[in-house]
Amino acid sequence: MLKFCVRMPANATALCLLIFALLPAVVLAERHSQVNENIFSNDAPSAEELEGAEEIPLELDPVEVTGSDLNFNQEVALRIVRQAYNSPRSDRHEDRDKWVCWLEKPTGTSFNYLGCARNGDIWALRPSAMPGSPASNFRPTRTAGYGTIMRSTRPVNQWKLEQALASLPGSGDFDEEFTTMVMLGERPPRDIPNNEEVDQFAKAWIATEELQKAGRPEEDQILAIKAEGLTLKRDNRIAELTEIFQSVENEVDSRINQLR
Repeated sequence: MLKFCVRMPANATALCLLIFALLPAVVLAERHSQVNENIFSNDAPSAEELEGAEEIPLELDPVEVTGSDLNFNQEVALRIVRQAYNSPRSDRHEDRDKWVCWLEKPTGTSFNYLGCARNGDIWALRPSAMPGSPASNFRPTRTAGYGTIMRSTRPVNQWKLEQALASLPGSGDFDEEFTTMVMLGERPPRDIPNNEEVDQFAKAWIATEELQKAGRPEEDQILAIKAEGLTLKRDNRIAELTEIFQSVENEVDSRINQLR
């Protein structure tokens, strides 16, 4: 079991998200696989930076799942990781509670392991941030609850991890919106549209708008929706999701503007 603890900027209250499965087995390492060396934007912190860190294990789920078979906890975990590895490491005070992830090869092994921490955790482990040093007055410290690094207990296949992250629909903005809702105790819907459906919905929206302006009957509007490859039920569901997620609404608006 893995506990993610974050401080929400709005109220500075520590909120914890319990995740029982961090990553599906599909991302476990295999010795002979092609690896894209440019997947992760973050370099692993140096040994000096991480010296003395309290480590929490990142457990990998033993049940192999792919795509739409991801359970809720696995999807949340993957979105947290995708958001974290796309976030560069930062020394800015306001970024102290933002997560970053990286891949590293421990000494003596050729396998990659996944590490995750908040920026503040890495700062707190630097010698310049230890209690009594001048910088400690301006940086998170271990006494302030920082200084924990999470590492996977089993090797991670970098290429497979990239594929698992890329298979998730939605943008980086959606990842942030989705995980924020989860950490506030909500259980947001997961059936957001993929890129093809966003395109279909945008085209159908433009077509039905033109039919409405022309005074055409509802039957013609339904036919226009189906002509774009959507059922009326799915079209209505995507419209509902644009009301729930600002990021989904932004994607749809952007596509509509491109098509006009």
